[in-house]
Amino acid sequence: MKSLISLFLSFIIIGIGAYGGGLVTIPLIQHEIVSERNWLRLDELGQLFAIAQMTPGPIAINAATFVGYTVNGYCGAFTATSAVILPSILILLFLTHFIDRVKNNAHFIRFRHGLEIGVISLILFAVWSYGSVTIKSLLDLVIFIPAFAVLVITEGRLHPVLVIFGCGILGILIF
Repeated sequence: MKSLISLFLSFIIIGIGAYGGGLVTIPLIQHEIVSERNWLRLDELGQLFAIAQMTPGPIAINAATFVGYTVNGYCGAFTATSAVILPSILILLFLTHFIDRVKNNAHFIRFRHGLEIGVISLILFAVWSYGSVTIKSLLDLVIFIPAFAVLVITEGRLHPVLVIFGCGILGILIF
């Protein structure tokens, strides 16, 4: 029972902080799951994110389901998954009544802009955290830098799946 409560509290915090999308949850998940609860090691978290990104659905929900199952089986998976989506559901239910009144309010607009800047900081931290686990050698950089350059040069017009598979092929050739 104690682990279910811990799962619920950890993933409700992650769900509250998920403003901005899946990448924002990466540092939140790292903090709660690795640093605070020690349910996974940092290298295991990198593997979790790789799996969570390959499976359909939002990364936070996939990660919650996986960690919940790891900690406490099916009950843990249900608890963690429910907890991570609960804040979004409650916020949407609450905001639907007020959004028309506040969407043009100067204070709300400035608040939202501040949130967006905070989200960018979380995304960059996620890149740093995940990158520090994934990129371990000069050969890793040989794959990363061109892949990143291609994405920047094409401004995202090249499908990301092609970049991922291209990196996989380079991985076969280099490693």
